[in-house]
Amino acid sequence: MLAAFRYRIYPKPQQERLLKSHLSALCGLYNKLRDLKIEKWRRERASLSENDLRRTALDLRRSDEGLRCIHSQVVQSVSTRVSTAFKNYFEGRARFPKRKRERRYRSFTYPQSGFRVCGRIIEKGSRTELKGKLYLSKVSHVRIFMHRPPNGRIKNLTIKYDAEEWYAVFICELPDQPKKPVESTPEERIKGGDLGLINFLTLSDGSSTDYPRYLRRSEEKIKRLQRVLSRAEKGSKNFRRLAFRVARLHLHVRRQREDYQNQVIAALYRDSDVIVLERLRVSNMLKNHCLAKSIQDAAFGKFIDKAMFKADFLGRWFVPVDPWGTTQLCYNCLTWVTKDLSERVHKCPRCGVDLPRDENSALLVRRLGLTWLGYAPGRGVNTPAEQGPLPSLRGMASLCEEVGSSRL
Repeated sequence: MLAAFRYRIYPKPQQERLLKSHLSALCGLYNKLRDLKIEKWRRERASLSENDLRRTALDLRRSDEGLRCIHSQVVQSVSTRVSTAFKNYFEGRARFPKRKRERRYRSFTYPQSGFRVCGRIIEKGSRTELKGKLYLSKVSHVRIFMHRPPNGRIKNLTIKYDAEEWYAVFICELPDQPKKPVESTPEERIKGGDLGLINFLTLSDGSSTDYPRYLRRSEEKIKRLQRVLSRAEKGSKNFRRLAFRVARLHLHVRRQREDYQNQVIAALYRDSDVIVLERLRVSNMLKNHCLAKSIQDAAFGKFIDKAMFKADFLGRWFVPVDPWGTTQLCYNCLTWVTKDLSERVHKCPRCGVDLPRDENSALLVRRLGLTWLGYAPGRGVNTPAEQGPLPSLRGMASLCEEVGSSRL
C-alpha cells in the first residue's frame, strides 16, 4: 500500500529562486517532449515510447544550461509525466495533453535518489517530531518541519509549490494492514451511508452531519477579489499581489473542506468495522447546472476515495455500491416510490414505511451491502474478496409488478 506524507519546507530566498528556475526549465522541457511526440506521429505515424522520451530528455539536458543545473533523474521524470498524460488520454481518463504554462507547472519529482532527510527525533509528550533539514541535489539543505516521521520505505519525493508555499511529499510503501475478520463482525458495526447536499452524510442508524458549505461562505469575498483582479494590469506588481490573495483564499477553502472530511471519516471508522457507501458518478451529477457548484463544493468523489484509502490503512472493510435506485426504492419492501429532489420524506404506499428520504437510502445501501457480503443472522458475513462484481440493485428490482418481491 502506498501512502503520501506531506510536510512544509522553508527554502531561503536564494533557494526559492533556484527552485522556481527548476520549475520553469522543466516546464519548457515538458512542452518540448510533448511537441516531439505529436510531431513524430504526424510525420511517421509512429509513437515515442517512455524510454525514447527519457533519452531525448537527457540529450536536451546536455545542451541546455538550465537543465544541467537540475538532477538528472528529475529531468527524466518529466518524460514519465508526458507518457502518462498521453496514456490517460487514450484510455479515456483525461483530455488531450495541452502545453503547460509556467504558472501551471508547480511540482517536480525525485524518483529514486537525490534527496535525504537529515535531523533528529524530538519527543513532545505523545507527539513525535523530526527537527532537521531536507537535502535536495543541486539545491542544498532546506529547512523542513516534520510533525511526524514518515512510515515505511520512501519510494520517491515530490517538491510542490502551492500559493507561495513549498511542500515536500514523500510517497512511502507501507505493509498491508491485516483486516479484521469479517465473519465475526456484529451487525451493528456494519453501517450504510447516503451522501447528499442538505445532510452531507446520513447513516443507517439515523445520525447525520450537516455540510458547512465552505465555498458558499467565502463566495462573495472570492467574487469581489476576482473583480478587482480582472481590472488590474496583467503582469504588474498589483496583479501578482491580488492573484496571490485569490489563491490563498481558495487554498483556505480547500483546507477547510479536507479537514472536515478527515474528521467525518475518523468518526465513521471509530464506530464501524464495515462501511457501505454509494460510488457516485460525480461527472454525471455535474450535468445538473443548478447544483453543479454545490456538488463540487461537497467533493463527494474525494470523500469516497479517502474513505476507501482509510479502510485499507486501518484494516477495515469498505464496500462501494451502485447508486442506481437507492433514492427511489423502499428499503423494506423494494417498492419503487417516485420522488423529486424537493421531496425529503419517504412514504411507502405498500408497507407503510415513513421516514426521512436520506435515512431510507442509507438503510437500502446497508441492506444491499449486507446482501453482497452474504450476511445471515448468527453466522456473520463472508469475506468481500470472495464476492463477484460490486453490488447493484439493477436486476434485483424493476418497475414491473414484481417490484415488491423480496429479492434481497
